[in-house]
Amino acid sequence: MGTEPEGRLLLSMGWPIIVSMLVQALYNIVDSVFVSRMDTLPTEALQRILGNLYDPSLVGRIGDKALSALSLVYPLQMLLISVAVGTSVGINSLISRRLGAKRFEDANRAAGNGLVILVLSAAVFTVIGLTLSDVFMRWQSADPIVQLMGRNYMSICLSLCIGVFLSCGIERIMTAQGRTIYAMLMQLTGAIVNIVLDRVFVLGWSFVPAMGVKGAAIATIAGQFASMLLAFILLFGTRHEIRIRPSDLKLKGQTVHEIYRVGLPSILMQAVGTVMLFGMNAILKALGDYHLATIDPNGDYPTLYIGAFGTYFKLQSIIFMPVFGLTNAAMSVLGYNFGARNRKRFMRAFKMLLLYCCVFMIFGTLVFQLFADPLMHLFDVSQQLRDVGDRALRIISVGFIFAAAGISFNTAFGATDTSLYGAIISLQRQLIVLLPVAALLAWLTKDIDGIWWAFPIAEGITLIVASLLFKRLYRKKIKPLDDPIA
Repeated sequence: MGTEPEGRLLLSMGWPIIVSMLVQALYNIVDSVFVSRMDTLPTEALQRILGNLYDPSLVGRIGDKALSALSLVYPLQMLLISVAVGTSVGINSLISRRLGAKRFEDANRAAGNGLVILVLSAAVFTVIGLTLSDVFMRWQSADPIVQLMGRNYMSICLSLCIGVFLSCGIERIMTAQGRTIYAMLMQLTGAIVNIVLDRVFVLGWSFVPAMGVKGAAIATIAGQFASMLLAFILLFGTRHEIRIRPSDLKLKGQTVHEIYRVGLPSILMQAVGTVMLFGMNAILKALGDYHLATIDPNGDYPTLYIGAFGTYFKLQSIIFMPVFGLTNAAMSVLGYNFGARNRKRFMRAFKMLLLYCCVFMIFGTLVFQLFADPLMHLFDVSQQLRDVGDRALRIISVGFIFAAAGISFNTAFGATDTSLYGAIISLQRQLIVLLPVAALLAWLTKDIDGIWWAFPIAEGITLIVASLLFKRLYRKKIKPLDDPIA
């Protein structure tokens, strides 16, 4: 990481993560694709899944309700992932910096302490899943079918989340050493298991009965545990720089502090997305209720708007995951050269990262502009939901290029132990600007398209702030790297 040409290094380290994250995004979409096809199940299967809530008149709208249920649970899933990924980013950053500084014992301790922290974090979400699923869904929706589906999905995914925490942590331990091919194998294993079992458990197969949304949750957990099992095999059964000993599992205050100094701002930065989703769902529900009262009382607009937004979020992950995969690799490269105090190499790597991310997102923008309708037809939902989702894809993708640059800046902040800047940017992008603008445009236009336009507006304003913060970072931390240490 200290000698190979930067552009080639980013691609060689990044492509396995990009592939694995694309597959990860794909199986998130596959979950939604299969649950959207619940209307195709025979009457007996729907009666078993829905119980006394089943009504023949619902057929044709059950897929919409399933997508809405997954969209309502998604903020909590994002919070869980935020804690897992944010903590792992802190582990990655600390290991990379310690390896760059040739402090190998400290790198081992960072890995061991990081795994213990992840287990403790998973335990908190297990308790939430076991105790609060019913309360959460009754708070989020008045529709009893949406409540039932969301409760089933949430209780399973949260209470058995240990797999995603540990697999995520070990992926970052491997990435910090440049072993991104291992991270790819972990992700691929989990994704393949999930995709195969989605078909089996959601719609039924042979002697396995159809389970609907509950089946999607079981398939997700099975994939995460498969990934975790392979992660442990690769961590303890292969040769690499990190060697975790029992003594490294004993928490040390300084190590935990160092992990969370980068990890906590990263957690907060990503968890802001959870608050954003809650806020957007509330705005969409309020606009949907308004349209129920003023346009058509039988239109089920809240389900349409929330379901369409959730569908957009799954589809946009296909576009964003290559960028996130590349920035995961870049975090290690930038962190290594920051630790080695090599300013020129750090800046060359950052410029290549910025270029690659922008190219990816230009391509993604074109895909959403040209193929929005075919993408929405992946889901077996009502035409009304497809129409709303089509407009969301076309309008929100206008801001993708701004997002690419902002994500690149955030990576530099994390690699230089200044993730607080990233948290500031994320707050502005997803809360301070996005939600107020979305609420204002919904109130002024009384139209769903107004809410979608809030996204590119927020991305543009955020990019300006990110540029200013990076200029400050360069002056204070990056420019002095080549100066001799007193």
